[in-house]
Amino acid sequence: MQEALSQVLRVIKPSEDEAEYEEKLAQLLVSHVQNNVPEGCTAVLTGSMAKRTFLRDKKDIDIFVLFDRSVPRVKLEPSIRLVMASAFPTVGYQMSYAEHPYARFHFEGRRVDLVPAYRITDASQRVSAVDRSVLHTGFVLKNLKPAQTGDVLLLKQFLRANSMYGAEIKIAGFSGYLCELLIIYYGGFANLVRAAAKWKAPVYLEPAKRGKTKKQTKKSSERAKAAMKASERFGSLFVVVDPTDANRNVAAAVSEENLKNFISLCKRFVAKPSKQFFFRTPETFEEKAAKAGKGKKLLLLSMPRPEIVDDILWGQLYKMTGQLERHLKDLDFNPKGIMADDSRHLVRLAIILEKDKLPATMLVEGPPLEMKKHVEQFKKSHKKAKFSIKKKQLYATVKRPVTKAEDAIMQFFHEFSKTKSHLAYHEEMLILSRLVP
Repeated sequence: MQEALSQVLRVIKPSEDEAEYEEKLAQLLVSHVQNNVPEGCTAVLTGSMAKRTFLRDKKDIDIFVLFDRSVPRVKLEPSIRLVMASAFPTVGYQMSYAEHPYARFHFEGRRVDLVPAYRITDASQRVSAVDRSVLHTGFVLKNLKPAQTGDVLLLKQFLRANSMYGAEIKIAGFSGYLCELLIIYYGGFANLVRAAAKWKAPVYLEPAKRGKTKKQTKKSSERAKAAMKASERFGSLFVVVDPTDANRNVAAAVSEENLKNFISLCKRFVAKPSKQFFFRTPETFEEKAAKAGKGKKLLLLSMPRPEIVDDILWGQLYKMTGQLERHLKDLDFNPKGIMADDSRHLVRLAIILEKDKLPATMLVEGPPLEMKKHVEQFKKSHKKAKFSIKKKQLYATVKRPVTKAEDAIMQFFHEFSKTKSHLAYHEEMLILSRLVP
């Protein structure tokens, strides 16, 4: 295993000269921002650049502008705009919106996020979720040994190559901070993957108490009870308690599917270590759809991608696909899943169905014959139906409202176009086609 990991590190880890150059550039930007922030504010470097846990080909820079907690939230966006106008007057930028606004721009090929936050020394003081980021940086710098930074890079690349790196809604995977905590907890990448190969959900870890209690020596039954209790408390099968905030689960974003995928991936890697696990080309959307739709009916729907941030887009996208799936289920098309993609300036849905055509008529269950009043009402509501009786119960054979999956899908989007969603396009903006898995 060690030989494979060494080979990977030689590719993904910045050299000392590269790391030093990136850190100097980042600090130069921080100093420049500091010279242009409002009085009483402080500019600080956070994220992977501050902790030296950045991959060679991913050199993003996160700069936080810390405000006093007395500053109203409504003043954060105009303050950041003023900083950008003063510090980078010729640089184009985009205001993005998470819990509150932040500026994103590019400088010498690096993506830079300029994020307003409140200055805190304890998580209980936080005004917004991002306020904890400086505490996260401090914990990692204090607890991650210099020799373990390579292990963090290995974990990030391991996840990245298998489409599980990133806590955003679209990916529902592992954040950079979660990667750092897992390496701190287990002491290294090799230890982590060996342990994760044996994980059974729910998984429960407390990095802040690593080595400070006798929990590691507890019986497996006691550990299982503690994990179940934590899972119920946080509503997740994967719980990693934030060392800076005992009320937060750092692994909350990791989906159940990705937790299972990670455990399976670790099992396969431990059984047969190879650098190929770190340099896979992720499957295309079409390949994933074809694999999932094998033996089923597969329809592809395309629409323009709205110009909104990923988390808003994917929040709306998941809500919409859930509604579409229920609509198709109610009409008896037996949907087996809907996959989504937002590449190529498009939003695409792969709709997997058990059936794409249905009989012209359908059987509607009515009341038992002994319920005479309800029987009469049932007959009145299905005047053109053909009635039949089975085991003293009335049934009506009626005309099915929709027999083709394509019509059912377009029917859904006709109604959905009346909503306030960014995805509420008129049917003329949609392209629906069939795919052969």
